[in-house]
Amino acid sequence: MDRLSVLSDLVAFAKPIERLTDMIDELGWSDTPIVVLSADHMARTLRRFLTGELAASDVEEWANLIEFRDDISYQPDRSDEIADAIFVLANPVINGALDRPLADELTVSLSA
Repeated sequence: MDRLSVLSDLVAFAKPIERLTDMIDELGWSDTPIVVLSADHMARTLRRFLTGELAASDVEEWANLIEFRDDISYQPDRSDEIADAIFVLANPVINGALDRPLADELTVSLSA
């Protein structure tokens, strides 16, 4: 299991959250960014939540796996919006639980 494929699967939310968690736990940490989380990755994940494919808890765990990883960078022209969205999604106790209005609001901010 190589770092690039694991992180690529993570940013794309390409596997079930339990599998992604296991893969990330085995991977460990690195200081070198090798994948980019884009606004499109974020919007696709939020759309999957809105269609019922993902639960709010899945999205929260996904954001927690991404938050503070130095081996994942954010799309340069959207980095502030992406960082804000990851923070909101990873911290529902502070920011409120993910629901349809919040998902819509984040999707709009990522596409603006």
